[in-house]
Amino acid sequence: MTMTLIVAKPVAENIEAELQELQHVLTTLTARPAQVAYSTFVETVVNPKESIQLTTIQQLKHPFSPFRLKQELQEEDILIVYSDRNGLTVIAGSEATLAQACTKLGMLLREKSTTSHDNRPHLEELYWTGSLLNGQPIVA
Repeated sequence: MTMTLIVAKPVAENIEAELQELQHVLTTLTARPAQVAYSTFVETVVNPKESIQLTTIQQLKHPFSPFRLKQELQEEDILIVYSDRNGLTVIAGSEATLAQACTKLGMLLREKSTTSHDNRPHLEELYWTGSLLNGQPIVA
């Protein structure tokens, strides 16, 4: 089985370097390939423990988006949360913040893999919310 990064189409081209870095981190930590797939919206996934979805608040506000966020995010905000339906979902307040969210996710994956019993990240154990101030993550 492979780890899958699912990225909202409009933002994918703006974070190509960050996606490649996340693929490298996942491949290194799990010893399995990580692939990128594209979706217009956050969707229900077949294997949530193997799926990471990256999107922005703008995509979630689209009238056809099946996924809604109950809280409002500011432009500099990031929310990283796991659900049994969608896998690990990374939501950024803007496209500019999504690149920073990918970097933060890579840091969390490395951190969790060193503290887990099998030295691998477990997506269901990840949660982070915060803001970026001058490009630096601030824990909320």
